[in-house]
Amino acid sequence: MTSAGDDLEATTTSPGDRRAGRVRIRQVAVVHSADGTTTRLTLTGVAPIVIGREPGVGGVALIDREISRKHAAIEPDGGGWRVVDLGSRNGIVVDGVPTVAAALRHGSVIRVGGAVLVFVDQELGRSPLLAAESELLRGASPTMQLLRGELAQVARRPLAVLIGGESGVGKERVARELHRLSGRSGALVAVNCAAIAPELAESELFGHVAGAFTGASVRRDGLFAAADRGTLFLDEVGELPPALQPKLLRALADGEVRAVGASDARHVDVRVIAASLRDLAAAVERGEFRGDLHARLAGWHLNVPPLRDRRDDILRLATAWLAERHRGLSLSAAAAEALCLFSWPYNVRQLEQVLGVAAVRAESAGVIAVDHLPPAVAEPLLSRLGVTLPPVDAAALVLDVDPTQPQPSAHDLEQALRHFGGSVAEVAIFYNRDRRQVYRWLKRHGIDPDRFRITPMP
Repeated sequence: MTSAGDDLEATTTSPGDRRAGRVRIRQVAVVHSADGTTTRLTLTGVAPIVIGREPGVGGVALIDREISRKHAAIEPDGGGWRVVDLGSRNGIVVDGVPTVAAALRHGSVIRVGGAVLVFVDQELGRSPLLAAESELLRGASPTMQLLRGELAQVARRPLAVLIGGESGVGKERVARELHRLSGRSGALVAVNCAAIAPELAESELFGHVAGAFTGASVRRDGLFAAADRGTLFLDEVGELPPALQPKLLRALADGEVRAVGASDARHVDVRVIAASLRDLAAAVERGEFRGDLHARLAGWHLNVPPLRDRRDDILRLATAWLAERHRGLSLSAAAAEALCLFSWPYNVRQLEQVLGVAAVRAESAGVIAVDHLPPAVAEPLLSRLGVTLPPVDAAALVLDVDPTQPQPSAHDLEQALRHFGGSVAEVAIFYNRDRRQVYRWLKRHGIDPDRFRITPMP
């Protein structure tokens, strides 16, 4: 772990950007190139950076026949920065629009020949601690380095941690990384609180003795006992039944749990990490969540940034996912640009879904082209190129369904089945539920998943 200003994955800070103790990072990140080069250069505040095959000292050198010797420059522009075409043969494109010059903002996507670059402009706070990427938490963006730095700082402290963030950002991955760094000898036990039946929630968490209620024929230890000397991850903790909240508060405060029907309490050594899509502070104000429980859970609060705020990580995540699941497949420059330009409302989970669709379509080609991507991702770039996509199967559409809804409608279930080619297992993963629950939903709505099974495209 290091503080900003040290050399870490080329993330450094401009000398003039430390104001009132705050650290501002401005970078140009090459996230895709014809020769496989990916790099980051820090903008100093005074010197322009030239991009080209022969950019000179301090420039971005890219071996690409589509790029001119001195193709473009990123230069100061008043209080900000802009990119300027230096009379190149093939021009530049900024945020999907061909131009000769354009002002840059955080997340601007620049296309130069076969290369895709992302402009980074972020203020990280006072003397932030940064940490290099890990297998669980990938990404070289300053925001992800900052998040991993916070994890390293708090992991071995006996504090409850509350993780916030949008759907699909990877809150469970953050919890698993926290557990890994904590050094605790026990297991990490994860539970989705939204998926627990209210009448079974107390037994699920704290266990029960034989005969405690109808159907309790044998003693069962709960999740707290299973996580003894380890970590209990309470995903969607805001969905806990109100009657269970004071009992969870007592377990957190005393380190003791009482099984349903038991007369004695049991001591457990459990580190609790919670996550919520909901704003728990707002839920407290509305009287929907206990304030004292929220205070106990939020000993340390972490917020996982959405993918659209760290566009410089998109292709790093995409190539890592392809390497793990579709070795040999790569991204064309146009596909890489399209991925960087998309807004990703469902974040990393949606990125993986899109890549899964594209991988099937590109299986025989070896390279994912832009027209292998689902239409919602591909069309903005293809329309610039004057290309019209032919009609595609509905399964190729980007899934626009909220996976956190407790009872999905028939329409949303059918949309999910189309997207996943009728795979109930994939739908269950998307909703973070057991397959049996998905089958119950399908039976309730009279939906036959076999109607949505598709033959993969060559």
